[in-house]
Amino acid sequence: MNMDATISVVCYKSKTLSNGEHPLMLRISKDGKKKYQSLGISVNPKFWDFQKNKPKPKCPNLEYLQKIILDKKLELQKKMLEIKSDQKEYSAATLIEANEKLLVAKTVDCFYKEIIAQCEINNKCGNRLVYLNSYNSLKRFTNGKLEIPFNTINVAWLEKYEKWLRSNGNKETTISLMFRTLRSTYNKAIKESPSEAANIAKKPFQIFHLFDRVFSLAHNLIPTLSIFIFSLLQIY
Repeated sequence: MNMDATISVVCYKSKTLSNGEHPLMLRISKDGKKKYQSLGISVNPKFWDFQKNKPKPKCPNLEYLQKIILDKKLELQKKMLEIKSDQKEYSAATLIEANEKLLVAKTVDCFYKEIIAQCEINNKCGNRLVYLNSYNSLKRFTNGKLEIPFNTINVAWLEKYEKWLRSNGNKETTISLMFRTLRSTYNKAIKESPSEAANIAKKPFQIFHLFDRVFSLAHNLIPTLSIFIFSLLQIY
């Protein structure tokens, strides 16, 4: 008789990020085999209880971290129950694969919220405010309908957003900041999911050309444009 998979979250000490933190990973164990999937968040090891596999009580922004962990575990447990209800066999690897397909459907709204939460966890108040302002701007532009996949964002969509920003009296510096933040989120989505990257990669250079044009209009932000172009070279 096959045993159910066990799902836990671990602080992955084998990998250290540039900020000294370790990524948090979902660990799926079944039939003696283990598979890992990134949660997309990280934590300083001094705030992680490695014996109990959970954040310590004094971990910064504990509630935000706990919520993300709980949501991710429930998401995977739900997928496991769906597979079992269909009376299908599964392994740790196929459960991870099934869960990754859910990531493809992650919306712009959801992705922004995760970035904002991660900034909160890492006490990056400045970054959090930048992403929050961008998120609120996009929510107003879409009339609160930001539950859309990233492949919805095409050249026509961005041109409408640019016109909307201008019609609302935003200056070039603000427009540049909104587009730069959206571009950063866009790139993060590409990095997180290979499937999402495949969807987006059909049209990146058209979209990034528009990003370039918007940046170039902000005459006092030429250094920012150079940094932006360099970042694209690193990613692509």
